Amino acid sequence: MKASDLVARFGGHPVGKLGIDLETSDGPGRWLVAACLYGGRIDSEIALAAARALTAADLAEPKSVAAARPEALEALLIGVGYPAPDVTAYKLWRACDSLATHYGGSLDSLAAQSEQLEDLAGRLARLAPGFGTASVARFLRPLRDRWVQAREIPLHPAARAAAIHLGLLAEGEDEEGEPGALRAALREDPAQPSLADVEFALTQLGTIACSKNRTARCPLGDACPRRADETQTLD
Repeated sequence: MKASDLVARFGGHPVGKLGIDLETSDGPGRWLVAACLYGGRIDSEIALAAARALTAADLAEPKSVAAARPEALEALLIGVGYPAPDVTAYKLWRACDSLATHYGGSLDSLAAQSEQLEDLAGRLARLAPGFGTASVARFLRPLRDRWVQAREIPLHPAARAAAIHLGLLAEGEDEEGEPGALRAALREDPAQPSLADVEFALTQLGTIACSKNRTARCPLGDACPRRADETQTLD
């Protein structure tokens, strides 16, 4: 299966669904607000609905979120059925308020003051309680090409497992740091999908099946290469 087919089946990265252009000045900030809504066991469709609700209320950027009351954010999250809305509302408000207080509301300023990935990740994690390692990695992955300090963020483990099963990566490739081998593989796809879109789609597939070798539940069915290999072995 080509990477572009995988994106068509599982969907691209949320930044595209939300109309966020990460190359613009406000792109990273808008993604920070949305990224705070994803993660854990939060259904991606609920997170997407929550991000759209914030956008409709003119609360899509850190400065506007920082100027709002956490209770107002919580009410919007409740309206879309977001679980534990009080916890996420406070995390979101605190992260945006800290960004405004310490970096003038600019993530580019935060990144410019960071010498390397560890420093960048640490500054992001200190924006708010609950914005931990997984949240920071989720936020930084689509920003690899924006900030040089973020380039070494490794692939999501589930995405890497799926990429190996699909033959986009070989064992041992892209285990740590910049996913150069996957980037090279994507250049072979005529549609040339973005790394962010492919990684998101691979993560969906990998979480369902590949990361735990659950080939029997792979949503690709007979198109699953690993299942085909197992069938040939049995024969």
